Amino acid sequence: MIKIIAYLCFLGSFIAFGLGTLGLFRLPDAYSRMHAAGIGDTLGIGLLGLGAILLGPSWILRLKILIILFLFWIVNPTMTHLIAKAALIRGTQPTEETKLRRE
Repeated sequence: MIKIIAYLCFLGSFIAFGLGTLGLFRLPDAYSRMHAAGIGDTLGIGLLGLGAILLGPSWILRLKILIILFLFWIVNPTMTHLIAKAALIRGTQPTEETKLRRE
């Protein structure tokens, strides 16, 4: 039963990475593409790590995978936000369809 859940996590990871990649090609501007890639990567690596934790042979390996996942979940969204903010400061304009929330 654990193997089936782990394999479903791997399949979900593959789908998340695939949708993120599809978003890179289909979305209209750099900000939307960056959002799709960031969401796809974060969800994809989370499901991949969960599947690896379920199949891990020892507790120390599971703990290491959990630490890597935690660091990835902190760094990836933060860097995506910083890159988007830097692009906005440098003057990269979104398309007309993209709604901006100005504060």
